[in-house]
Amino acid sequence: MCKAVNVVHLRGYWEDLPVESPNKRKFSPPDEPDVRQWLGVLAVAAGIWIATTGSVGMGLLIALGGLLWGAWMAAQVHQYREALAEYEMSKICLANRHVFTL
Repeated sequence: MCKAVNVVHLRGYWEDLPVESPNKRKFSPPDEPDVRQWLGVLAVAAGIWIATTGSVGMGLLIALGGLLWGAWMAAQVHQYREALAEYEMSKICLANRHVFTL
């Protein structure tokens, strides 16, 4: 089974793998989300501008869309940070390639 000498941090194991290893992708850290917060801010600003200069309903709808976009982006960042924290705490048993978190 897995003894203490066979257990290493998953990040260190992954970094030591050669590029051509089939395990390089399998044990890689989580991918960063494609976050574009500026789109949400731009939509909120455009919605406020449209609401004050013309169509209030359309402006508020655009501003609401920007707020929802920002909330969705924030949720993606939060999920990524949680997954990365779990990855950083993970260990791997070199005897059977079992990944676990303490």
